[in-house]
Amino acid sequence: MNVGVEFAVRDCDAFYLSMIASTIDDDLASLLLLKKLKMARKLSDPVGSSEHVGMNSYVEFRFGAGSRSFRQLLHPSVCGASFALSIASRLGAGVVGLRAGQVLLWPDEEGCLRELHVTAVVSARNGKTHRERAGAM
Repeated sequence: MNVGVEFAVRDCDAFYLSMIASTIDDDLASLLLLKKLKMARKLSDPVGSSEHVGMNSYVEFRFGAGSRSFRQLLHPSVCGASFALSIASRLGAGVVGLRAGQVLLWPDEEGCLRELHVTAVVSARNGKTHRERAGAM
């Protein structure tokens, strides 16, 4: 499952994800999140200038058969806006560490595995957009 998907996370994101994995009330989501953290390459840039989804970056994605969404990954304490996606949510934890063009099987709220497809990532620091190589969906 999820063979060939590479993850890259910053230390601050890894901290939040490990906390979520230990408190989430779903064994499958917890296990997948811990596995994701174990497989992830650690990024040294704490601000978020990479092509990978991290705290404060903007991400365009599609989850399962749903429509595309464009959100900003944020700390739960500042998630009041409609465009916010909490890193503490199941979906927020799923997109962390992915880059444009990657697809990950991730559990929905009912525990069913769905495709989580990241189509674009906009860096929080420099505004650089990374889109999947095949083009936008």
